[in-house]
Amino acid sequence: MSGLDIAMVTWQDARNPRSWSGSPHFMAQSLIRAGARLSYHGPDRTAGVLLARAENYARRKLGLPRRLVGNSRALATASRNALGDAARPDAVFSAAGSALVSDLRTDAPIFYSSDTTFRLIDGYYPAYSNISARSRREAEALERAAIARAALVFYPTDWAAASAIADYGADPARVRIVPYGANLAEPPDRAEAEARERRAAPELLFVGVDWARKGGPIVVAALDRLRASGIAATVTIIGCVPPEADRRDGMKVFAFLDKNDASDREEIARCYRAADFLFVPTRSECYGIVFCEAAAYGVPSITTDTGGVTGVVRHGETGFCLPPGDTGAGYADLIAALWADPARHAALCAAARADYETRLNWDVWSRRVLSEIGAVLGRPRS
Repeated sequence: MSGLDIAMVTWQDARNPRSWSGSPHFMAQSLIRAGARLSYHGPDRTAGVLLARAENYARRKLGLPRRLVGNSRALATASRNALGDAARPDAVFSAAGSALVSDLRTDAPIFYSSDTTFRLIDGYYPAYSNISARSRREAEALERAAIARAALVFYPTDWAAASAIADYGADPARVRIVPYGANLAEPPDRAEAEARERRAAPELLFVGVDWARKGGPIVVAALDRLRASGIAATVTIIGCVPPEADRRDGMKVFAFLDKNDASDREEIARCYRAADFLFVPTRSECYGIVFCEAAAYGVPSITTDTGGVTGVVRHGETGFCLPPGDTGAGYADLIAALWADPARHAALCAAARADYETRLNWDVWSRRVLSEIGAVLGRPRS
């Protein structure tokens, strides 16, 4: 099949690795590697900044969600104008852009991807816990319209896909489950992922910007229990600074590491190479790109059975997803048991890396997505 011309419509610039934790950027790059020709569209910088300010004010003061009808129309108009100035694409692809897709007018078929639906996120993340009845109705309408307008909708987990079908009436024949990949510009090869040394005590890795939502206090409780039992576990924290009450001996903290900076990328890589477990007992999570990144380094994940997490971490195979009610003791006991069984730990590491190679990388994602788009367009991949 010849390369498809795809207009990529996103809320933030998909050329920027910082947008939405880098996922639109890595999606775009993988589509290009797979042979697609991409053009980038969406709100221009001025419109985007003004709307972002309005949204932030609305969320702080009025309890409104990000996806408002007025903003949807303004964003869609900006995107539509940009599309009108370009040659007609074969397809339009939008990532996490229901506010764009819901009111976007184009002759090209629209393909939409998100890691959640509004129904799932409403009240689940703290930022979506103070929403007025009117805004909830508007957001529901935008979500339903975006799903209805798409020729296909792509979700990374059964959790999100099931909501699209049950809550928004999506035709199951138009829903696809395609896991997202690791947002790594320089992913390790298998030899690097397998080159790990056994230490006297496990090195844990916590990656997250939101200490509380990602389960930081539970990490502290588990660390205390491990060390009280005689296991001198340590933990490296990337992305935030724990409150003073949660600081402990054996913690190494990187408040921020920039993936766009070469030295910071290498520091991140060193942290993953040194880790024996990624330990992020998240309280709410739609997917968890960090679990894909850990898998790339052959690091098993210890996390929570919540949201879409089990669509990334295969419980008992590439890591473990404990019940949300566990406050730390179960995590500590699990880590201790796994560390006491080197063969089992090694099997988890190998399975995590294998899952990255076969499922949790963007090149696998883009090949599947382009194959599905090509089938809709009557242009199957050769």
